[in-house]
Amino acid sequence: MARMHPKTLPPHVLNDPKRSSEVRVYDRIRDKVPDDYVCYYSRSWHQADNDGAEYDGEADFILAHAKHGLLFIEVKGGRVSCREEDEQWLSTDRDGFRFKIKNPISQARSSKHHFLKRLNDNRRLGKRFIRARHAAILPGSAKPARALGPDAPLEIIAFGDDMDSLGKWLVDRMKEGGDAREQPLGLDGLQALDELVTGHFELRAHIGTSLAEDALVIERLTAEQAWLLDSLEDNREMAISGGAGSGKTVLAIEKAFRSSANGRRTLLTCFNVPLANYLKDLCKDRPNLVVASFHSVCRALAERSETPLPKNSGPEFFNTALPEALVEAVTKIPELGFDTIIVDEGQDFRDSWLNALRLCLHDIPDSEFYVFYDDNQRLFAQDDSFIRALPQSGISLTRNLRNTRKIHILMSKWYQGKSSRAAGPEGEAVGIIEVKRPDLAMARVNERVAQLVRSGQATPGQIAVLTGRASDVDSGSFRIAGVQTCRADSFHPERIIFDTVRRFKGLSRPCVFVVGIEDILEPELVYVATSRANLLLELAGTEQDIARFGVTVRE
Repeated sequence: MARMHPKTLPPHVLNDPKRSSEVRVYDRIRDKVPDDYVCYYSRSWHQADNDGAEYDGEADFILAHAKHGLLFIEVKGGRVSCREEDEQWLSTDRDGFRFKIKNPISQARSSKHHFLKRLNDNRRLGKRFIRARHAAILPGSAKPARALGPDAPLEIIAFGDDMDSLGKWLVDRMKEGGDAREQPLGLDGLQALDELVTGHFELRAHIGTSLAEDALVIERLTAEQAWLLDSLEDNREMAISGGAGSGKTVLAIEKAFRSSANGRRTLLTCFNVPLANYLKDLCKDRPNLVVASFHSVCRALAERSETPLPKNSGPEFFNTALPEALVEAVTKIPELGFDTIIVDEGQDFRDSWLNALRLCLHDIPDSEFYVFYDDNQRLFAQDDSFIRALPQSGISLTRNLRNTRKIHILMSKWYQGKSSRAAGPEGEAVGIIEVKRPDLAMARVNERVAQLVRSGQATPGQIAVLTGRASDVDSGSFRIAGVQTCRADSFHPERIIFDTVRRFKGLSRPCVFVVGIEDILEPELVYVATSRANLLLELAGTEQDIARFGVTVRE
């Protein structure tokens, strides 16, 4: 039995009376042609010449064999004839209805020339002179005594008389005749033909289209979060929890805007310097609003109050000296204090730091202290009794607004806080860039980013490449896909962010690629790595490392 493509004929072909002759031929080839032959049914083609004219055609059947080459077959049902006055081919069915048909010999020959040209354009095959034949099958017509025309000798046409032995007839047709220049199709030719004529494919989604659509959905959902502040406006102190993507930072900014707009001296702070710089950019030119990382605030107020700081810059300097200097500065000059203090990513703060901040509040009845935190992300701080002692918001942020649903499914595997649900768009599946060795991952990401940027699917400013190895980003200037990169704390709209997962905490980008995943071992850091992408997340690494993240490389 020949190997057939398709393996079975679809119902719309089987049930079409006009294709009954093709169905008969299909069955004969399947049952009577040896199994080292491959047969393709109904393969359409299109080509244009050098003058821009376009031509369409279809090969009813293409029979292929590694040694004997190719046979292009056209099938015409009914009783076939050709009018003398205009040489128009006709087919008459059982009910006597006559239809115009195309010359099957010309059709088969055109298909042969088209596909041979396409195969000759295949660099793997070179300019091989592939053995090829063409033929017509007229199963509803009896064999005549003479040729049907100068281009239609009887030996290249099978008639109803030949149907019982059609398998042998086809094999003989492929073997007969010859030219000294002809070469076998070969196994590589069979593969090239299969790639050329098979219709199965799965296109990669055009990320640019989905990015734009999904971004609008996420923007709308995130804006809806502001209603929560209305319900909490009578609370002077509040701890508000939520997972990554739940809108904590958006609410922190909105709270800062409202407070400063009311003439209150307001501080919006966080631990991470890149996040602080991002917040500064969003909040610039806002009167009464100070935005800075915690240790920057400590240093700035100490300098303004001329509070001396030790020269040592080790862990003790950041953990104790700077926070103590902050309290001393505000004690010296109370005007340096604040009416409202808002802490974003509060889980990164030590209890002593939060105590120092609260001591910076002005002694007024309506001073406010808000902490937004994610109790699953514990990358820096080791204690949380301060946050737990604050009044907890009765309305938890349990909707993920920032990430697509498919990204949410992955990141949720690494989240141990209150369960959250994805409210965003479905999004693209988490991408897998599998490499045999970890050191090959960056090159593959470089290729993928180049494809996105050059095709206009994403801009450099929408892309972040994050790594689990700090040494990757310590070498200074670096290019990805020919585009200059920048660190997370010096974002530039025409550059690609290249930084560590740890430093990118609290930030996000529409498209995120993660490399160095063999060094991302802590569950909390995996959570951060998988939650930074709004719309497109792709992991690059070995099969084993990708699987450790909870993504199946092979089904």
